[in-house]
Amino acid sequence: MRVLYIVGQGEGGLAHYTAELANAVAADHEVVVLKPTETDADDLFGSDVELLERFAPIDLSMPRIYKFDVDPRSVVRGLRSYRNLGDVFDVDPDVVHDPTGLFPQVRYYASRHEIDTAFPFVLTKHEVPKNRFSPARPPVMVEETIHAVLPNVDADRRIVHTPQQRAAMEGWGEDPETISVIPHGAYSVFGNHEDVDDDPEPNTVLFFGNVVPPKGPDTLVEAMVRVGERLPDAKLVIAGDGSLPREQRRLLEAHPERFEFQNRYVPNDEVKDAFARAALVATPYRELDGTKGHSGALTTAFSFGKPVVASTAGDFRRLVGESGAGRVVPPEDPERLADVIVDVLTDERARTEMGEASKAMADRLAWDSIADEHVELYREIQ
Repeated sequence: MRVLYIVGQGEGGLAHYTAELANAVAADHEVVVLKPTETDADDLFGSDVELLERFAPIDLSMPRIYKFDVDPRSVVRGLRSYRNLGDVFDVDPDVVHDPTGLFPQVRYYASRHEIDTAFPFVLTKHEVPKNRFSPARPPVMVEETIHAVLPNVDADRRIVHTPQQRAAMEGWGEDPETISVIPHGAYSVFGNHEDVDDDPEPNTVLFFGNVVPPKGPDTLVEAMVRVGERLPDAKLVIAGDGSLPREQRRLLEAHPERFEFQNRYVPNDEVKDAFARAALVATPYRELDGTKGHSGALTTAFSFGKPVVASTAGDFRRLVGESGAGRVVPPEDPERLADVIVDVLTDERARTEMGEASKAMADRLAWDSIADEHVELYREIQ
């Protein structure tokens, strides 16, 4: 089977997701990736994956949007470069799959080139808001508004990661027969628990990834001030690019011993070092409209065998709480979050058991099994 993947955004975790999926499928099948000339995952694609650099970088990531760091000329240049989607016909794949969410430029040029009618077409939606035009996520609302005026793309199958997301997509009016639930795999390209020491920095909590409001970093900052009142040596490492609200920035300035805000994109070869330092990983995401329950930061924590404290947003209750990999608390509740962080940091036995459960989750979400589910789906629609 010859599978072609389209990378619709080069910055952030979507490129990493595509690399993991492409590498796993390439173990038994031909894989071609149409991608921008530069992505954050360029060094992660395996040698069995054929890379075709057909698009210009768009430079329109979530951190850039929230920091108003956007160059319109670069955006327009990047968007227009997706007219090269016509090169799909030169590859002549058995299946075309966009695992990056069908960004508007991909939708427009896929429709213009009639790729969805010429080939079996699959798309993966990583976020599926119940209300497509909810103001809770302005970037998502804008994207969905643009989609509403673009030509339709007839996908043979739509992949989501959780049952809640499937229900939300059915609420959009999509045919349930075209929706498949395949979990988000546990990232392995950064390493695993065998690559890090069992001796992290004491009482160190890690927040990893884009520092944007939906991920709740402000709640975590407020919680860590409370944690410090009971554990004076507790420290929060924020390893990611983005910005914090003014009130939380003041807390960082008032407690420099409590916080380390790197405020930069963490290169792939440094991800292992960030997780190695952590006694605990925190994913305090906001609930929003209840369809966000997966996380690249969470699955990376699984791969490194780290205990996790998460919010109850989306599917975290099952992935973290019910699996035993950590504890969950309601979103946007810094007092409850602080209590749980202190409980976990002061209970070595619990952390060890949670770490073992994280490793078990990484095994359950291994990319070879995730790839098998995708290949089975591809065969069904050929």
